Amino acid sequence: MRLRSIVRIPAGGPLEDALAAPADAIALTLADARHPVEALREAALAAIPRIVESGKRAIVTVNHPRTQLLRADLAAVVVPGLGGVFLPHTVEPQDVRDLAVLLREFEYDRAIEPGEVLAFPVIDTARGLLRAAEIAHAAPRVAGLLFDGEAYAWDVGARAEERGERLAYPRGAVVAAARAHEKLPLVTSSGLELQFLFQHGFAGAVIVDARHVANTNQLFAPGEFRLQRAKAEADAYDAAKAEGAWVARAAETIIDAHSVRALRALE
Repeated sequence: MRLRSIVRIPAGGPLEDALAAPADAIALTLADARHPVEALREAALAAIPRIVESGKRAIVTVNHPRTQLLRADLAAVVVPGLGGVFLPHTVEPQDVRDLAVLLREFEYDRAIEPGEVLAFPVIDTARGLLRAAEIAHAAPRVAGLLFDGEAYAWDVGARAEERGERLAYPRGAVVAAARAHEKLPLVTSSGLELQFLFQHGFAGAVIVDARHVANTNQLFAPGEFRLQRAKAEADAYDAAKAEGAWVARAAETIIDAHSVRALRALE
């Protein structure tokens, strides 16, 4: 699955620029207390088919289970074509499990393939960060972790930044937790520090300005050297397996099944 660029817009906001851009996904938010949630749900439901028709993945940011709004959110937007949900303020694995149970209920009721709607917990607090690895494998439908640096900085009393050392630890921790469990590490960005974030190991970014999509796609696409090396290492693993080995060696690198799955995800 490729999620290099995800354009975030308010449910009910103008879709045209995001639809016209070569983004991999569009995310609509229901988790905005400044607007009536019923209106946001109706707008998101109307927008999902348009996003799907444009060839992009439709993602919806839902409300946290403890708001008591989640069931109604999912009742409104779990329809054929919905590709995923962002779950803000994920602080423990149970948050993900609560979401997964409800998603499975609505998938079953609406004849949607089980697990079709992917889950992306948002790491935006210190509590969530410390349990990021557990959150990453709390349910099979978790496909990635999204790090919201601005919200995290507010939670810990730090100054928000996208570039620099101030939030280096949480950025690295989210990337490590996601990669270790074969999930996508994603990050929110203004679009101005994308190269720095890519160099941190993130696989894609959630941006608010569709004008940054082309640059985002270019930065987060694997380069030719990386693709060639990935193919060579995957081929070496296949050859080693054919000879009865469990891992392959490439120079000083050990290539195991986990490594190969990650390498083939680049294709």
